Amino acid sequence: MHLARQGVVSPEMQRVAGREDLPGDLIRDEVARGRMIIPANVNHTPLDPMAIGLKTRVKINANIGNSPTSSSLDEEVEKLSLSQRWGADTVMDLSTGKRIDETRQAILDVATVPIGTVPIYQAL
Repeated sequence: MHLARQGVVSPEMQRVAGREDLPGDLIRDEVARGRMIIPANVNHTPLDPMAIGLKTRVKINANIGNSPTSSSLDEEVEKLSLSQRWGADTVMDLSTGKRIDETRQAILDVATVPIGTVPIYQAL
């Protein structure tokens, strides 16, 4: 948002413009106005930037996650892979089972879409 308000079209905004088939200056202006976001954590290096906002296409979210009774780390990574392959724009890791930190890191290591989590699940 800071760059957008300075009038700069960042590389992430340029990528979003290409993905959405919209002009880069429109992406910049919408981000600056707070009507569009580009959820891109600088520590999530495999991420391919995308945007959520009024001028963008509808987005698809997929929910994955292990439970105390089922699913392994490999299965969660496979669920992520399938979610991305079939068009999920974002993925929520709703893991409640064992090895949540390891599972989350394995997902982040290969995810090209933004990943959301519910940290309070680890306190349960």
